[in-house]
Amino acid sequence: MKLGFICVNLPGHLNPMTALARQLQGRNHEVVFLYSSKANGLPCVPGDIRDPINESRPDVSKLQGDDALAFSVGLMVQRSAAMFESMPAMLEATGVDALIIDQIHFYAELAAMKLGIPYIHAAAALHCDYSGYTPLSIYGDPHETTPEAIARNRKGVVKFAKMLSNDRVKAYTREAGFEIDWEDPGFAYSKIACLTQTPREFDFESSHWPSQFHHTGPFHDGKGREEVKFPWERLTGEPLIYAFMGTILKWSTGGLSYDRCGCGEA
Repeated sequence: MKLGFICVNLPGHLNPMTALARQLQGRNHEVVFLYSSKANGLPCVPGDIRDPINESRPDVSKLQGDDALAFSVGLMVQRSAAMFESMPAMLEATGVDALIIDQIHFYAELAAMKLGIPYIHAAAALHCDYSGYTPLSIYGDPHETTPEAIARNRKGVVKFAKMLSNDRVKAYTREAGFEIDWEDPGFAYSKIACLTQTPREFDFESSHWPSQFHHTGPFHDGKGREEVKFPWERLTGEPLIYAFMGTILKWSTGGLSYDRCGCGEA
């Protein structure tokens, strides 16, 4: 089977997704990264779409709180929407049989749905639980199982769904004849499999994970990544301070760092 990957073109997403791809290669599948200019040495097809994420770094770095979050996820939706028209030709040219979609590539699965292509989701960043039974990972709410907490969680999901709203996406679904509950961002979650790198022991307790949802642990095989130089000779055995600044933006609201969304994961 030939598997096409749709992934954010950033190291924190490409590194784990290419590790997953190599595992699938080891099981005699072909892999190709679609709309990617590089894939750690794996086959890739760039595609003729803009990359609004890298282009907008100066603007998004000036924002904070919900404004920063809305701006960032809006860019991801824009990139997904830009794929809609070219996806049929892309899949025909590459001969892809099924897609593996980075969960943070919101609404990219709509093209697969319209074309009847099987797809699964893989969360390179923290996965999002839109059921309301656990807090959405982009917020700092504590995990509680009271009716009030579940209502709060679901209110947060609706708030996030509004950030994802995009006229081009809605027009595409109307043309495809889809009936969508736009207050539920998880309406198109794969019915085949949804994977997360988060170990089960690190996740919130919940009895409502769907049967196709799997905690796999990190996608990491020690291969494919660019070598990062480090001055090992300067180590003296004294304690080290590790300072992490993230990779895209930094914002704080109630103590929550945006990098909890995984954009700083490598």
